[in-house]
Amino acid sequence: MQVQTLQIYSAAQAISTNGPWIDISNLVSLSVQVLTSSGTTDIEVSNDPNVMIDGAGIGIPSAPPVLSQFASIPGSDGADSMLPAETFFVEVTYITKWGETKPSAEASLAVTAGNYLYVAVPAPSAAQAPYVTGFNVYVGLSTGAEVLQTGPQYQPQHLIDGIGTVGGGVYPLGPGQSTHFAISGAITIKAPGWAMVNGFQQTQWTPPVSDGSGGANSGCSVSNTHGLQSLVTTPNDNTAVAVFGTTSNLMWSPSSMTWKFLRVTNGAAGTIAYLNGQRG
Repeated sequence: MQVQTLQIYSAAQAISTNGPWIDISNLVSLSVQVLTSSGTTDIEVSNDPNVMIDGAGIGIPSAPPVLSQFASIPGSDGADSMLPAETFFVEVTYITKWGETKPSAEASLAVTAGNYLYVAVPAPSAAQAPYVTGFNVYVGLSTGAEVLQTGPQYQPQHLIDGIGTVGGGVYPLGPGQSTHFAISGAITIKAPGWAMVNGFQQTQWTPPVSDGSGGANSGCSVSNTHGLQSLVTTPNDNTAVAVFGTTSNLMWSPSSMTWKFLRVTNGAAGTIAYLNGQRG
C-alpha cells in the first residue's frame, strides 16, 4: 500500500483561518499531525459532497431587476388586464438547492392601468450559474415593503408564473397563455421571466435577511468544537484518539474511517498540519 504525506494547513493555505477540504475517501488509514496549534485549532470531517461550497460565495443578483410593462392583446377575449395603475417596487433573489440568497437592489416601475408588470430573468454570473436553480420575485407597493409573489419560499424547482417573450410591440399573451413552468438546473433560460398577470398578492414572506444559498461550508468537529488540545486530556471516543500531545503539537488518529472530507481549522499564525495516509 502506498503511504502519503501531505501538508494540508499553513498560513499561506488557510482561507479565513480554515484550511482546504481534503478528499480522504481513498485512504484506508490516516493520522493528522498539527504543529504549533492555537487553543481553538480543530479538525473537521464531513461526508457532504457539497461541503466545499460556501453560500456566502454564491452572492446575490448583481444588479436590480429589469422591469417593463406590457399590454394585453387588443380585442382578445379574457386577456385584457383589469389592473389599475400602480407603482411597483421589486427585488429578486436566487434560489439554489440549499436555499435562497439575500435580495438584489431594489427597482421600481410605474405601470399604467391595463398593463402587466414584467420582471426579466436575473442573469447569474458564470461563477453563480452552476449553483442557481431559479429565482424568486418580491414586489411591494412602497419602497422596502416587498413580499414574495412567486412560488413557496425557499423551494427549488418551484412553479413560477410566466409568459413568453416580451417586447418589440408584439405581446403574445392571450387566452390561456398565462402559463406555469418549472425551473431546474442552472438558469440558462432567456425567457420567460415573470409577469404579474393576477395583480399584487400580499403575502407574509419578506426577502431573506441572511444568506442561505449554499452549504454551511463546515463539517463535524472531532473535538466537539473545544479545540484539539482538549483531546489530550479528554479524548473523543467516538471519533478520535490523541496519540501524542504537548502544549501546541498533536498527533490525531481516527478510530474509524467513515468520512469523505477532512480539513484543519482555526490555526495560529505558525500552525502547520500534515495528513499522513495509506492508500488502499
